Parts: sequence; C-alpha cells; structure tokens
Amino acid sequence: MLFLDHTPELTETDMIIYRIIVKNMNTVVYMRIRDLAKITYCSTASIQRFCQKFDCAGWSEFKTRLKLYVANKNLNQEYPTDLDSGEVVRSIMETDTPDGRQKIDEVAKMLLTRKQVLWIGQGTSKILAEFGAVNYSSFVNLSLLIQNPIDNPIVDFDETATDELCLIVCSVSGENHIIIKYIDNFIKHKIPVVAITNNVTSTIAKMSQYTLTYFATQQMIESDNVTTQTPAMFLIEKLIRRASSLKQVEKDSKL
Repeated sequence: MLFLDHTPELTETDMIIYRIIVKNMNTVVYMRIRDLAKITYCSTASIQRFCQKFDCAGWSEFKTRLKLYVANKNLNQEYPTDLDSGEVVRSIMETDTPDGRQKIDEVAKMLLTRKQVLWIGQGTSKILAEFGAVNYSSFVNLSLLIQNPIDNPIVDFDETATDELCLIVCSVSGENHIIIKYIDNFIKHKIPVVAITNNVTSTIAKMSQYTLTYFATQQMIESDNVTTQTPAMFLIEKLIRRASSLKQVEKDSKL
C-alpha cells in the first residue's frame, strides 16, 4: 500500500485520510498537516496516527516518503493492474464485524418492506447493479435494473408507488453526476435510497438514507476508474442473502 510492501490495519478514519491522499498525491506532498486536516475533516492527531501506521514518525516523514513514491511512480508510468489481496480480504471481513452486520441487517429489513427494489449504476458499477437485480430476483423478490437513466428520466411518482419502491445505487466514487441527478427525484419523494460505494464522504453517500461502504484503493487509467469491484460484489451478495434469510424467518413465524 503506497510505499509500503504490506497493508497496514486501517480504521474508517484512516481510510478517509488515505483516500484523500491517494486522490491528491501530487498536491498533498506540499501541504501542511493542518491543510490536510481541513480537507479530510480529521484531527491532526488522527493524521499523525495514520502516518505511524505507515512506519513514519509523523507527517513530515510521510510526505518525504510519499514524494519519492510519486516521483518513482511517474517515472515508471506503471498501470494499476495489480490487486492488493490483503486489502480485499480485510474489506470483505469488515462485513462480519458487529458494525458491519448491523448496517447490513438494517438495510435488509428495510428492503423486505418494499415490493419493488430498483438498481442503478454506471460503467462497471452498472454490471454490479445488474448482478444485484438478478440475484435479488432469485433470492427475494422481482427486482429491476434501470438500464439507461439518461433516456429514462423520472419526473414524478404516483403516491402509492412511493411506499413500495426502493433504489439501490452502485457507485465506486459516489460522485457520478448522472446518478446524482437521477436519484434526486427519489429522495424528494422520500423513497429510500441505499448507496453501495467506496467513498463514505461522497455526494451519493451523503444523499442516501442508507450507506454500505467497502474499502479498495482507487486505481485510475487516465480518466477511467478501474478500482476493483470485488468487495462491492461480495457486499451485494451478502446483503441479498441476509434479506433472503430474514424473509424465510418471517415466513416460518407465520406457519
């Protein structure tokens, strides 16, 4: 991870700091610790602890090592094709923590109160959304993918529909402007929106009533986001199977 040859144990606060650094590597190397604290909304103490997890005494040493890493990366022009298996496994294991299970249970219970679950995504996230729609239909109830949000705008909803619908949004960055504009109508009509994203501080995450996050280092090839979707796919399947289990428990209780 970055200039380390291993992946340190990072908290959610650490991941917020990490994402900002990775996204702005060419500029953060010139920032003071106070400047970084402002854009990450974290304390300077949190940043110092983050640096120590990267085997640095503090922010100054971290910046020095990061500068060398960025210079070497620019020199080699390596494409981000490798995957950090430790990071992927840790993100998957996060779903089994008490907090992870609680969040999944909360969303799963809400889904069972809705007759129609819609899925949406763009790019590779659209493939994930389709995976979610197909699996939800198999395990729980008929579910649909919104194929093209640009050609299928939603202007208004019937009042009866708002109590039956739910929208699940798949977005790595959580900043896709097409998706943001599309889900705005759902939110205005108080239809529950679930965000499955790699960015807990993103616009889509903040707009959504429910947010399920995973951790994966952002990887770009020019303007294309090629961040791994493995943790997201696991999270989707975990959510669907949990909803299916709760539905079966509900059925058994009525017998």
